[in-house]
Amino acid sequence: GRELRVIGTGSAAKREHAEAIGVRFIDYTAGDVVTAAREPAPDGFDGIVDLVGGTSLRTVAPLARDPRNVIAVGDSSVAELGGRFVERRLDRENLERSARLALDGVLAPVITAVHPLSDAPAALATVENGHTSGKVVIKVT
Repeated sequence: GRELRVIGTGSAAKREHAEAIGVRFIDYTAGDVVTAAREPAPDGFDGIVDLVGGTSLRTVAPLARDPRNVIAVGDSSVAELGGRFVERRLDRENLERSARLALDGVLAPVITAVHPLSDAPAALATVENGHTSGKVVIKVT
């Protein structure tokens, strides 16, 4: 089999968790991401998965050896770069599938905070700003 090496970018707060699961981490606030990413992969990447979109996507997309292997979750403009778009589907089927994977121990979500339903607006605002280091849970009961 082939070895999968994962290189990820994020803010410094996410370094510890990323490295704990085997990711070679690049702090995008500490300098040029492209230069830092070329160090371990001077010939480019077999594939890129972008979860942010926009400028972030356009910065890393050229690092892929083949543009068809650039996958963006949430930014359909990836097609303009020759890549592929994956739509997030937060429907019942996918939520139930995710719950089953968590219960079976396949997924191990990192929970940053648990909020009561009355605090939902503040919890959602925390998620929307994009700087949580894990999942934010709203407790309904």
